[in-house]
Amino acid sequence: MIEVVLQGQTLKANLLNPEVVKRYEDGFDKTIKAFDEAAKRERGSDGIRMQCQAVIDYVTDIFGEEQAKKVFGESTDLLECMDILEEMYDLYDKYITPKVTERKQALIDRFSK
Repeated sequence: MIEVVLQGQTLKANLLNPEVVKRYEDGFDKTIKAFDEAAKRERGSDGIRMQCQAVIDYVTDIFGEEQAKKVFGESTDLLECMDILEEMYDLYDKYITPKVTERKQALIDRFSK
């Protein structure tokens, strides 16, 4: 399990499991598609609801319902959902890649002697 921070909340997920990584990648694409589709809605409230729900579903799929509730609280708005989506996009660069790089280098240092 890897710990990450979204909206100031510490969350854990198995972000190096290939199935979870696939859900992360596919979920991001699906969320962006929902944002694009939301722009076609006649009513602004419908578009906002669609976009927020896409982000909520994305976070829930990766971290589970309880941890997602920690991030979103009782209610949310579009700007907050956009901030969370941006944080989700940056998770690997910020948390996972440095951890993997450090661990890989430690293994190289240990076993290449």
